[in-house]
Amino acid sequence: MHLREAGEIQGKHIICVTGSTGVVGFHLIRQLVHAGHEVVAMVRSCSDTHALDELVKTGPFKIRFVTCDLPRAKNLVESMRGCDVVVHTAGCVDPHGIPSDLWEINVEGTKVVLDAAAAAGVQQFIHISSLSVIMGDKDCFGITEDEPLRYCREAYANSKIEAEKLVMSFDKKHAMKITALRPGFIYGPNERSWLPKLIAAMRWRTAMLVGDGSKETNLIYVENLCRAIILAIKNPVAYGQIYNLTDGQWVSKRQLFDVICTGLNISKNRLYIPMFVARSLVDFSSFMAMCAPLRMKSRMAVFSRPALRLAGLNQGFDISKAESQLGYIDRIPFEEGMAKTLESFAEKQSRPKRKVSVNRSLQPNN
Repeated sequence: MHLREAGEIQGKHIICVTGSTGVVGFHLIRQLVHAGHEVVAMVRSCSDTHALDELVKTGPFKIRFVTCDLPRAKNLVESMRGCDVVVHTAGCVDPHGIPSDLWEINVEGTKVVLDAAAAAGVQQFIHISSLSVIMGDKDCFGITEDEPLRYCREAYANSKIEAEKLVMSFDKKHAMKITALRPGFIYGPNERSWLPKLIAAMRWRTAMLVGDGSKETNLIYVENLCRAIILAIKNPVAYGQIYNLTDGQWVSKRQLFDVICTGLNISKNRLYIPMFVARSLVDFSSFMAMCAPLRMKSRMAVFSRPALRLAGLNQGFDISKAESQLGYIDRIPFEEGMAKTLESFAEKQSRPKRKVSVNRSLQPNN
């Protein structure tokens, strides 16, 4: 079996990326355009497109911007027409999100993108799922892609289960080829979902480790995830397949916390709580978050169910399928990826705050 080199895609293609201003979308677009591919970048009408604007200025890249507010999106089929591949990275990851809101974006939004891609004649649809779909709320050790989907009390994870089921069943009814990738906790420069909240909790002295902090954490550096995506693009081996993805390194909860504290010069966290206390805090926080104001809700994210997965449950996943079938081998080590990530966070904190606004020059003409 031929294993591709990371970054190698046969020929040049037009690739549509949803969630283009997110951490995965932006880093993927950067890799794709540097490799000579044309990109259709879908952004929300309220998105800050500053980073993409700066990317456009660095070279003669072919990037076409399209405004897309899922699940209500106009002219989506026309925007995708001519594209060879759609990479669907868009999604809502709010740890205390309202189930109906998560369903609207993660499930209904995915269906809208799927239907439009098929109607536009797209050849392959790559769906960014999550390892949470096979984890539930229990410890996992060496779990493979054959593990059944596990519903739990986490609205985000359950919405990703429904989205993945929708995507994989779609493959059996249409000519468009489907690939699903399940990353763990994604980290990297400009990550906004979990790492800033954890860092803030460390500074506030409210970050907690569950048990003795020795359990495994499933992490993936954004550049490694983008390499896996590129390895799957127009790769017949990946058609109809699901892949677990992490950095492939054993990193404990305590190691993760200590590396972050050392990298940002924060006093190391040494607050440990037993699991039964952690579950009680999470249950209480999840209940209170339903009526809490936005600022308080953000601070309560450290006591959310995704946070419990990160800090308290063993997250051991087998990525040998991606290694053997896709050639997902040449990866950036955790130490290097996290160092670059923390450096970007430190630089961002030292810079004066920039007013966030939508860059209208990047909006589509239609």
